[in-house]
Amino acid sequence: MNLRTAALCLALATAVTPVSAAQLGGMGAAIHGNSFNFAKANLEKTPVKQITVGKLAVTLQRTKLKDVQKAFGGTLQTSGTGGARADWLCYGADGSNVWFISNALGGYEFVMMVAAETGPAAKGCDAAPAGLTSPDFGIPGLGAATADLKATFGAASGNKLAYRNDRPGGYTNVAQYIGYVLKGGKVSGIGVGETSVQTDH
Repeated sequence: MNLRTAALCLALATAVTPVSAAQLGGMGAAIHGNSFNFAKANLEKTPVKQITVGKLAVTLQRTKLKDVQKAFGGTLQTSGTGGARADWLCYGADGSNVWFISNALGGYEFVMMVAAETGPAAKGCDAAPAGLTSPDFGIPGLGAATADLKATFGAASGNKLAYRNDRPGGYTNVAQYIGYVLKGGKVSGIGVGETSVQTDH
């Protein structure tokens, strides 16, 4: 077998070898997969203006995944097809995990969702760099108590909470949605995202 034939055989073998696809998990999957009930707006004001993560300020629908990658490194991952597709960066450390997610409405380029949860480093996430901190959403975050959510949003009941605000955005409104998971009366997961919703005009 000459080198050319060997190279061709290797290329064919590589082409048919299945590669295990990345899977969006944890709170990232929960906020991307709409496992919360965001059917109706229940907030009068948009609660999250900007999300601060270490040295990076993230604005939903404006900050790009490549901006996050430039700040913290990491591997851009993709899973799903069509409307179920997600492109994301995930960073895990002992104690918490953080996801930055884009979808079709973000052109798989702009950050449409940010999620964080407490717990061991999630499978498939890059190791969190030294400069990455738990996101500051400007609202109660990881470790906050039910009382903090009540004080901020006016209502908080159960272990899975959903909040939504709609604001005018031209031909479509912009819905900002927030999902919380609580364990033992403390926030163990939070996800915030934005999307376009049709209007009557």
